[in-house]
Amino acid sequence: MNTLAAVDATPGLSAYLAELEVRLARAVERREGFAAEVAGEALSAGGKRLRPLLCFLAAPSSASPPFSAGVAVELVHMATLVHDDLVDGARMRRGVPSAWSVFGPEAALAAGDYLFACAFAELADGADSRAVALLADACLALARGDAVQRRQTRNADTTIDDYLARCALKTGKLFEAACLLGSGGLPALGRYGLALGIAFQIADAILDCAGHTQDTGKIPGSDLREGTPTMPLLYAAQEDETVRAALAGGPLDGALARVAATDALERSRAAALGYAAKARSYLGDETRREELESLTNAVVDRAS
Repeated sequence: MNTLAAVDATPGLSAYLAELEVRLARAVERREGFAAEVAGEALSAGGKRLRPLLCFLAAPSSASPPFSAGVAVELVHMATLVHDDLVDGARMRRGVPSAWSVFGPEAALAAGDYLFACAFAELADGADSRAVALLADACLALARGDAVQRRQTRNADTTIDDYLARCALKTGKLFEAACLLGSGGLPALGRYGLALGIAFQIADAILDCAGHTQDTGKIPGSDLREGTPTMPLLYAAQEDETVRAALAGGPLDGALARVAATDALERSRAAALGYAAKARSYLGDETRREELESLTNAVVDRAS
């Protein structure tokens, strides 16, 4: 995320992220066993740590750094990635083999469950029932989003509105939770996080169509191969029968190139920018408003 200079310079951020890594490792090592070992491998793959970053930026500068919140939301995110890779049959994650492809499906399933448990244990240690309830609500949304995605798979007639609703459930609600946990429950920052998450997910779908493996760590065209309807694929399917047939489970040959030949990527980028602008509209006089604004640009203009 090369456009994050303003965010990277935030006082206290580098120390927060360094300590976060220590606490993430400690949380994953909470119980000994094979599930913890597999979860540790998933942790070592790294990541953007975007959700903990949101916790930090949403928190008042006078407050103690939101370590427990940051650890919890990142562990939930990691759990969803481990499970998603298993369900989707994805062999690579962030340029390294996914957990299930190394350790097997059963181990990956157990590791994902273990990470969810570690996330709630982290918040439970702080005895904050409101925080636990917030994260539980986000996890319920994630589960609903997965169910919606299964129903939409290989359905080229999925509407854009239904796709956006899925983005809100699968990505936006955890972004929202990160902002609410960090800010102490400020509704405006929750709305900021929800809109930002949708922008992020649309940008992710664009990268799946037009990104480079060396940047994304994933092979392009995963959504098309798996029949997952995303905004660029749905827009392209409206214009091109080859893309429409491929999204519905037909031959894939040449379909990804034909997506780029339509205006689907440009329309999707415009939508992502629109949600980024919507996120900015919710900002008020927050201490780190400049950094939060910069983040809305960074999630759209990224290579990975």
